[in-house]
Amino acid sequence: MPGSLDSVGCSCALRLDDGGVGVHYQTTLRQSLFTNRGGFSDSRVGGIDGASTPGLELNQALFVISSVIGVIIGLLTLLIVGSKAHSDRRARVWGRRRRILARRVDAYLRGERTHLGEALGDGVRPQDQSVVEDILLRSILDGEGADSQRLSRAFEELGYVSLYLERLKRRGWWHRAKAAEYLGFARAGRAQDALLVALGDENSEVRFRAARALGQIGDPGVIPTLILTLNQPERFSAIRMANVLVSRGPSIVEPIRDSFEELVPGARATALDVLSAVGTPEVGPWLRERLKDPDRDVRSRAARALGTVGDLSAGPGLVVALQDPEWPVRAVAAKALATLGYTPAIPELSNALRDSEWWVRSNAAESLRVMGIQGLAALESMLNDSDAYARHQAVFMLEEAGVLDERVDDLFDASNQRRLRSRNFVDQVIVSGQCGRLKDLAGDHADLEVRAFLAHMLQGDAPGQDMRQ
Repeated sequence: MPGSLDSVGCSCALRLDDGGVGVHYQTTLRQSLFTNRGGFSDSRVGGIDGASTPGLELNQALFVISSVIGVIIGLLTLLIVGSKAHSDRRARVWGRRRRILARRVDAYLRGERTHLGEALGDGVRPQDQSVVEDILLRSILDGEGADSQRLSRAFEELGYVSLYLERLKRRGWWHRAKAAEYLGFARAGRAQDALLVALGDENSEVRFRAARALGQIGDPGVIPTLILTLNQPERFSAIRMANVLVSRGPSIVEPIRDSFEELVPGARATALDVLSAVGTPEVGPWLRERLKDPDRDVRSRAARALGTVGDLSAGPGLVVALQDPEWPVRAVAAKALATLGYTPAIPELSNALRDSEWWVRSNAAESLRVMGIQGLAALESMLNDSDAYARHQAVFMLEEAGVLDERVDDLFDASNQRRLRSRNFVDQVIVSGQCGRLKDLAGDHADLEVRAFLAHMLQGDAPGQDMRQ
């Protein structure tokens, strides 16, 4: 085809033998060919150069972005390191300052200085306020035995009491609650009126902390008000308020006695629990009168308190309470007799093993167990009782006391008397039907003869005469 590359190639090939003319023609033809094809060579080269320019620009852009990111990361690293170094330096500075302040406050609390301001020397800087406050609060919470009056004066002298009174008026309940708590720590007597107002706060936590603060301040004129909060279980938790009253120690006994008639039945029971925790034997006669109260909860709590305060004269009254028509009173009376160790009540406690209520039987059996040899003997005597529940409770408690194991060990004792007593004991236990422990011993007792004997007895297969002798 004329003008095509193939035809031109053929023409060139045909003229290669023409020597110089042929070569010149061939070169001229090639130049003409490239020129005639529209600058094929130039456009091809230009295309290659044009393709390389966008790639170069992309690489440059990525390099710039990476550099910027690296600079940012470097700056952030420097910022973090610098901030940490600054923070550590401040912590060291404040640590030294705190130790200095702590030594000065401690010197004041030990009585080496009359006023805290004098002990602090250069005064309290604004930035020291929170540090000194924390030191004072920790000395209270850690129970280091610091003089409470000195602590109270310190809080007042440094203006913390006024600050807390202001916070007690804040809108947020958590601010009011914390302020009330700190006023109690400070034992700020002049804060009592504000704390009494806080007893009517809309928030239960504020009310409780105000009550606890009043208890810590301990003004005798305020204690009856705290006792009467027991009449409002919907506003004050009975358990938490009881703890507040218990924290007053034996000094709360007289105010409770004086306010008792103003309390509703449920509050009276809680008040008796407080007396049970902090009372002394001197309150015994008053408690014995409460055994006649028409409310069963009051009678039962009074019986418990008589045991815990250790009123040794309460035994006869508690024996009478074993016959109370309400089973909670009988159950608590049985336990209180054990607490007092009142052995004259053993016959009545044995009779209580026949009670229709499990709690009464259980407490009576436990009381007999802790009364020593006399009580254990009474439990053994109940193995022949006609009441099945009494027998069951007696066996269970004798197992708990280790008596059953002792009797089994004596089954082949050299003493005929002990041997017969032990075998009669085993017979009675088997008749009662409570054979769990005997079955265990029949399988794992160290003595082969004992295991064989128990196995025969439990199978209802009486051993031969030679084994019994």
